[in-house]
Amino acid sequence: MIRLILILFLFTFQCSQLSREDQFREDCDDTRNRSYLYMLPILERHTTSGGTELNTTVWIGNTELAYKKCISESKKNRYYLRSN
Repeated sequence: MIRLILILFLFTFQCSQLSREDQFREDCDDTRNRSYLYMLPILERHTTSGGTELNTTVWIGNTELAYKKCISESKKNRYYLRSN
């Protein structure tokens, strides 16, 4: 009886992780957080033209556009199965 319950639990756990959407969404969030954490301080300190506000504004805009594209890709992968 205990083996049956354990097998059913493991099977249910594996089936709940079949979608790649969550995996993609975590990657999107990690990339976005790293971008804000590491690149913005670098752009504020080191610029070639001296316009730090413009550089950071452009970087934030590009980061948000890439994030939105990444989220839409994760929604497309909702029904695809994981390969691992």
